[in-house]
Amino acid sequence: MKDSTTCHTVIIGAGAAGLMCAGSFNADKIVIEHNARPGAKLAVSGGGKCNFTNQTVTAAHYQSQSKHFCKNALAAYKNTDFLHLLESASIPYTQMPNGQYFAQNAQEIVAFLVRRAQEASSRIWLNTQALKVERTSTGFTVRTSRGTVQAGRVVLASGGLSYPALGAGNFGFKTAREMGLTIVEPRPALVGLVLPKAQRLQTVHLAGNSLPVAVKVGKFSTQGSLLFTHEGISGPAVLQASLFWQGEPVEINFLPQVNAAEFLRTHKNINKPFSALLADKISPKIAKTLLGELDVCAANATHAQLLNAAERLNRFSVIPAHTAGLTKAEVTAGGVDVRQINPSTLECRQIPGLYIIGELLDVTGLVGGYNLQWAWSSGFCAAQALKNTF
Repeated sequence: MKDSTTCHTVIIGAGAAGLMCAGSFNADKIVIEHNARPGAKLAVSGGGKCNFTNQTVTAAHYQSQSKHFCKNALAAYKNTDFLHLLESASIPYTQMPNGQYFAQNAQEIVAFLVRRAQEASSRIWLNTQALKVERTSTGFTVRTSRGTVQAGRVVLASGGLSYPALGAGNFGFKTAREMGLTIVEPRPALVGLVLPKAQRLQTVHLAGNSLPVAVKVGKFSTQGSLLFTHEGISGPAVLQASLFWQGEPVEINFLPQVNAAEFLRTHKNINKPFSALLADKISPKIAKTLLGELDVCAANATHAQLLNAAERLNRFSVIPAHTAGLTKAEVTAGGVDVRQINPSTLECRQIPGLYIIGELLDVTGLVGGYNLQWAWSSGFCAAQALKNTF
């Protein structure tokens, strides 16, 4: 390989967004990927059956400092567009009752996106570290472990910080900062929450147990399954809430379909503990743990005990110690402040020729295929803009 190479565009990162971008416009381009294989995170997501989009996708499914930013890209490349793309390649998929779409084999999507990128004149450099991006009078110099590349355009698609075991790193954030861009502090998201030590000791024996709940964090609320872990709580409802959690109390309704106070009052003359009365609505093991000293005989309970027990079941409040961290987070929230990015082209406003797509931006979706849809939409929009730069 020559020490210096020239091409139209360099795309840094062969993940979902980078591959989507590379395959969506035909130009001489180099895709730089430090892993031995492209699409590493995509290939293993969803247990190897990646949840690649959702039946309903709106800006309301995303969190960002600028809540309207993602609208243009989501409108330009819809969930149905990606479904049609898979159908054109005869790649089978499944729609779940909750609206999520899953591949039968995520590797098929990765292989297709790689093939599509190569057919659009992309050279994919694997096992190659991007070291530095520098502006020049004619574009950019990208220094890599394989040599230097001169390009008129650069696309940063290097992803977030989650899943470091799959090669996630801070190159994108570091480069953005070096180029003078503002970063919304990255943090783990779609991740379990670690309870304070005292509560962790009380609930650790429940690890592996799950139940339907409603969770509220600030103005955000959701319903779904909660899973007790050795560290605290996880499961879909908690993962959703973690996207919005920034240190405030988390309120959990362990009986979302039941008014606990009304139910206990109706049964207050029965000579059984509260947990036994609720046995057909919640596991007695979980109820006993949650109620603790309030799990008294209903017939002997004071009015205050009944109300406090109901409060603990319907409005259990806890301030988590912290999240389970980036090693267990599905995505990274925060990222490049999108107010610096053109929402239609994904080009950086103050650095013409620099495009930023995917998880590196301060756009984070809920659980359900939304983050991959953002990868497809943002990658496609950048590609459409790049088409017009010849």
